[in-house]
Amino acid sequence: MSQAIILAPVYALLLLYALWVFFLAVMSLKRAKDAGLLTTTAKCFGYPVLFAGLLLDFLANTLVLTVLLMELPREGTVTSRLKRHNATSTGWRKAVAAWAEPLLDPYDPSGDHI
Repeated sequence: MSQAIILAPVYALLLLYALWVFFLAVMSLKRAKDAGLLTTTAKCFGYPVLFAGLLLDFLANTLVLTVLLMELPREGTVTSRLKRHNATSTGWRKAVAAWAEPLLDPYDPSGDHI
């Protein structure tokens, strides 16, 4: 068996973990922006984090979630896809979205990311 196939689940987990870390960073920037505390310097440092996070989001959505949910993406982001499954799916796909909810909702300033 190819080493890449063996390591694919490890890469998938690392990608999802990196996406979560970037999500936490972006939500911190959002809190500062909403409070009127995001300085120009912080924006200069923060926007590259946002764009890197969007790239990770795209990769996770198209690669990892396509395999995990066994469907092609209809949405551009992991969040949109999980929201759809949380709202309209039943069974294991809804369970995947529900599993992700406590990892995301508490860190979104709105408290309702999924």
